[in-house]
This record gives sequence, C-alpha cells and structure tokens, in this order.
Amino acid sequence: MRFEYISVLALCGASLARDHQYCACQSGSGDSIDIDATTQLQNDNSKSYLWAQTSPAYWFADRHKPGPRFAGIYLKAANGKIDGDTFYNLCINNGGADSTCFDCSKSHQVRNVIYCDAA
Repeated sequence: MRFEYISVLALCGASLARDHQYCACQSGSGDSIDIDATTQLQNDNSKSYLWAQTSPAYWFADRHKPGPRFAGIYLKAANGKIDGDTFYNLCINNGGADSTCFDCSKSHQVRNVIYCDAA
C-alpha cells in the first residue's frame, strides 16, 4: 500500500511540471510582475532567456482572455520552451517571490501593448 501511494505521488509531481512560452518573476504569489527580479534573472541567464518583447512594449492582461494573468514584461526561452519549475527556482534565487507563465500562439501589438489572441 505504501509503495502505491508513493508511486501515485511521483506521477502527480511529474505531471505538475509544465513547459511554457513566456514567464516572469512575481513580487508575491498572485501579485504583479517583479521587474527587478525578472531583469536580474535575464542578466544572469542571457543565453537561456530572451526578452519576449522590445522596450517599451508590454503584455496586456485580461483574466477572461488568453494570455498572461498579469500585465508586464516577460521572458522567452532562447531555445524551446521554459520549464516552469526551473524558472520558479531562478526567480526565487534572483529575489522574486513567485513566477507566472503563459502560452500564446497568436498575438498582435497596438503601439506598445501586446495582446494575446489565442493560447
């Protein structure tokens, strides 16, 4: 019985890790983007993470539409996708309190605002 319980936990833990297109550090759980922590993470890992937008553009957030939960600047992986667990740990190591990530397969930009049209 104990072995079955541990096996189920291992399967659940593996399924929680997810890859994403865009991520940023947060000031707190459920809080806004931490620009300083996200910038420090990118500076320390510039070969792994690139800015997902050009300055001064930022991603628009609308909880009822696809895209980020929080408006702000995000990073993308230099190759492939971002592992959510790895990014979270990097945020913590760079002064962030949490991380937030999202996927967006189609977007458009109006002036300095990027809108996600489809997840």
